[in-house]
Amino acid sequence: MIRMILAVLVRMMLVVIALAAGPVAHAGALQPPEGRKIRVAVVMTEGAVVIDYAGPWEVFENVHTGAGDMAQQMPFELYTVGRDRQPIHTSGGTKPGMTVVPDYGFADAPVPDVVVVGAQSGDEQLGPWLRKVHAQHALIMSVCTGAFRVAEAGLLDGKPATTHHAALQRLANHYPHIDVRSSVRYVESDPLIVTAGGLSSGIDSALHVVELYYGAQVAQATADYMEYQGQGWKTNAGAGEPKQVLPTIPLAYRDHETVWQGTFLPDYPKPKPEMPVVLHLALVDGQYRGTLDAPTESMIGEPLDDVRVDHGSIHFTLASEHGPVDFSGSMTARRISGTVTHGGGSPTPLTLSKAAPSSQAAR
Repeated sequence: MIRMILAVLVRMMLVVIALAAGPVAHAGALQPPEGRKIRVAVVMTEGAVVIDYAGPWEVFENVHTGAGDMAQQMPFELYTVGRDRQPIHTSGGTKPGMTVVPDYGFADAPVPDVVVVGAQSGDEQLGPWLRKVHAQHALIMSVCTGAFRVAEAGLLDGKPATTHHAALQRLANHYPHIDVRSSVRYVESDPLIVTAGGLSSGIDSALHVVELYYGAQVAQATADYMEYQGQGWKTNAGAGEPKQVLPTIPLAYRDHETVWQGTFLPDYPKPKPEMPVVLHLALVDGQYRGTLDAPTESMIGEPLDDVRVDHGSIHFTLASEHGPVDFSGSMTARRISGTVTHGGGSPTPLTLSKAAPSSQAAR
């Protein structure tokens, strides 16, 4: 108890120093609610990436405005929300990570003011819940590939957005109506949606949200207390020159793409259950381009490299975390058949059938 009191006192001293010009009740673009704290709901479904939720959590937990009594000076109330109150496991590499029990389910969670959506598997209830709380004027903040969960809810169509740098092309391919941006720490997709890049970008975007509520002084005081030296929340500068990421198959060619469906039995790095595969191909300016979906492997809109279609044969490659994937085979008007070599493994047969026009239009 004494340690907790000392920690609060130290925090107050740091904030008093940072806010020497005087306490700040509200100095940002967003208006805190009257009579209660700002509610921050952190979405937790299976496979949640720890830093994606822990980084923003620490930011909001450590905000201290220097205005009012002690309770008022710590203006954010945080809680976790999942499908229900059953335990979920965070990402953990080759084994389950941390076990987290959500405070609320989507059905009974308090109406939030801010929602944090990090990288995670998602849930069929998540999209409708995000649409509902966004309509209730909650600010939605995605981190890393959490942008895919927000995109699935239909909240990013026609808007700028970003995600982890390794997933930018996939986001552009699978959601071609999103204006995908690279080399930024975060993007204000609309007045109530902020999409952040990968991992530590969530800290910068959370500090940016603090700035929107309470101004730069409070945000800087929070960063100082956390001993966070990153400047991305102020500069929004990424690793390179910001640019737009265009879909592998441009929108103008989507009406002419062909969709091929089948199943694949991977054996590398170890045997796995049969998984569905969807191949998208289109002839763009005389050159074939394509993307691959393998939803059970979290591969959505994966761009193909070196696509060659010639005299009834087809070849393409794509990169994966287990090494390059190489496909060679034959192609007719209705069927693609050949073998896949994955990361040095043995050739594995793969047959794809052309989807009906209605299936192609569904994308």
